[in-house]
Amino acid sequence: MIDDMKLKEVISNVLGVSIEDINDDSSPDNIDKWDSLSHINLVMALESEFEVDLSPEDAMDMLSVKLIRMILEDVLKG
Repeated sequence: MIDDMKLKEVISNVLGVSIEDINDDSSPDNIDKWDSLSHINLVMALESEFEVDLSPEDAMDMLSVKLIRMILEDVLKG
């Protein structure tokens, strides 16, 4: 199970948004700073924080906080 607070902290730090403003529906559509470059930085930060290696497909599919959580949980299950 992914630590929701840790996940939100990583997203908050990379995207420069308040933790309170992050929810499952948060995505590039509603977070202005979530562009292609910050997405790459977010993927690298998630890999580091959760000690995982994400495939390019997984990285591209991380288009909302809910999807990020689902993908990380799937990768961590191995």
